[in-house]
Amino acid sequence: MDEKINYKLLKRLYDYGEIEYHHLMSFLKHQHILELKHDRYIITNNWISYGHRFGSEQDYLLSLFCFEEDYQKYLVEVALLTAIKMSETEDLEGIETFVRNLTKLSAYAISVLADIKEDSHFLIARLYNRLKLKEHQFQDLNRFIFDGPPHYQRVMYYLTHVQAYKHENVIEDIELGKKIDDQWGKGRKISTNLSLTPLKERPLYMLVPFIPERKIDQPQFQQLFTYPWKLFVFICCIVREHFEAQGVQAIRFQAIGDEVDVLLTSSNHQQYRYGAFDEFAIEFCKVSKYQLFPYEIKNLQTIFKDLKEHKLLAIVDGEYRLPSEVEDVIYNNNIYIPLIAESKQLRSRIEQWIDGLREK
Repeated sequence: MDEKINYKLLKRLYDYGEIEYHHLMSFLKHQHILELKHDRYIITNNWISYGHRFGSEQDYLLSLFCFEEDYQKYLVEVALLTAIKMSETEDLEGIETFVRNLTKLSAYAISVLADIKEDSHFLIARLYNRLKLKEHQFQDLNRFIFDGPPHYQRVMYYLTHVQAYKHENVIEDIELGKKIDDQWGKGRKISTNLSLTPLKERPLYMLVPFIPERKIDQPQFQQLFTYPWKLFVFICCIVREHFEAQGVQAIRFQAIGDEVDVLLTSSNHQQYRYGAFDEFAIEFCKVSKYQLFPYEIKNLQTIFKDLKEHKLLAIVDGEYRLPSEVEDVIYNNNIYIPLIAESKQLRSRIEQWIDGLREK
């Protein structure tokens, strides 16, 4: 295992959700953490749910190395050696605690104990010798993950996470497509990293920043088709204007300092604060069964400010609105087809969801 290449591949998956096939990733396919489709490895719903157990990117990515079977067995032996020492050989309480904490890995641990047991004692020297034979094989990987020899607390941290992993049935991914409605179809995996560098080519399955093949005559709109969450915010503002054009004051995106609040008007004309825009977006993602990675969406209020700086939005009477000149461009130029005609389903789902909130 080339740990540096492996980590680079994992980092790419963490950011963009898919990579070209590489044999080093096969051990994660066996665990249903990755899926191989059209010569590409793509992250599964198991990758996403397992990642939510970690507080940092590095801890998550390093833990994935511990799914490799031979290395996992080696780490179990490392932890077992310490557990035996802590139990002072004859006291089994430490070993029982170790086995109890690693229930899914206990079968291998018990087989090792059987190999090193003599009469009523465990011969530490036998286990120590087993580990010495493997140290050279995993020396580079140990240095990469543990900055040296593996130590008990950190080994147990990774192993407890690995043994807690439970794979679910893999949810089928549909190709991304070129239209907004295809890309934002229900169940889509979407990156929540707002600072990702756009890919030069359209990905096959994941909705991440990428440079679209279709050239937009109006340059200021190009960013909407490059960055998914800029498009989502802008579409929400289009929906807001559509409600008002029908004589319904359904929703407002109020500027509160650097934040954006969502205000709803109920069917009986009572206005109330729904929450921050992030909360609004998160709940819509849940309704749409979007699979967000690597973490939950946050800081979408920064997009409102960015679109305002690019003159795609304006603040009018304390709320974010589409400027009339922007609406003129949208509805009187060829951008209408990719932006409006090809987002009909997404806009309809947002409108229906807002109507549902107004009835509550």
